[in-house]
Amino acid sequence: MTRAAIAGAGVAGLTCGAVLAGNGFDVTLFAREIEATTSAVASAIWYPYHIEPKRKVERWARVSYREFERLARVHGSGVSMVEFHIRGEEPLPVWCDGIMA
Repeated sequence: MTRAAIAGAGVAGLTCGAVLAGNGFDVTLFAREIEATTSAVASAIWYPYHIEPKRKVERWARVSYREFERLARVHGSGVSMVEFHIRGEEPLPVWCDGIMA
């Protein structure tokens, strides 16, 4: 069995852990707090950056984005889709094609 370590038990960490466990991984979560909390008042922005190996990022990003879209339609999941603007001169990453307008 392949082992995976997840740093953090917020919505992103728990989602990744659940998906990996559902696909046969032996998952261990590492978090400062683990009782009665899943980032109850914090939020996160999903945007894969500084991630390697670049040749796999496009597939990972698209799969993750589709899963977060699905979760956003589940009442009580804690996931919502919000508009996100990127400023700067750099072009959007290739994984954005077809996802972001």
